[in-house]
Amino acid sequence: MLLSESDIFCDVIDNGLLHLYLTTAETSRFTTKGKRNNILISYLKPMIKDKRYQPCKKDIKNLLLFARVVNSDLEAKLVELRDLSLRYASNATDAKQLFNLLTIIKREQGFPAFFLNGISDPKRVPNTIYIVQEHVENGFIDTGEQVAPVSLFLESDKVETLVDFINETELFYAEIQQINNITQQGHILLNPIN
Repeated sequence: MLLSESDIFCDVIDNGLLHLYLTTAETSRFTTKGKRNNILISYLKPMIKDKRYQPCKKDIKNLLLFARVVNSDLEAKLVELRDLSLRYASNATDAKQLFNLLTIIKREQGFPAFFLNGISDPKRVPNTIYIVQEHVENGFIDTGEQVAPVSLFLESDKVETLVDFINETELFYAEIQQINNITQQGHILLNPIN
């Protein structure tokens, strides 16, 4: 499964707290707030240059800046952020998942996404994903739950590759509804994963 920027940052938070707790468990002495901040700083600092954490580099830098403020409590901040992310994840909707998917596709595959006013809307550019706005409006109910498949249209020789990519994210189940190999136009259906 491919991770979004928020997933990567959540991993940084979780791993930072684990590192802190395991490090402090190695000593029988009391670990002060300042020492705890230093443990977290030394853990987070190398992540700025690590390519795996590039999508959330700015957030990591902000944590390091926070840790250097007098009387700051980076551990408490990480716990607070972790609680927020858990609450957000439990309230995530299918509509939010669609936004996350389109963000991941743009970052990883380079396909931007735009709305069309209707299926017959003529403004289409190759290697761009188009979504009929009405499909999104009717495909999700007010709570954000998906009740109908959402159509993606793509003019590219990578339609089948995109379907495989979407399925790897495990955010939606994607299937090719229609494909024209001559014009390289594809119609992809996004279904919720049950």
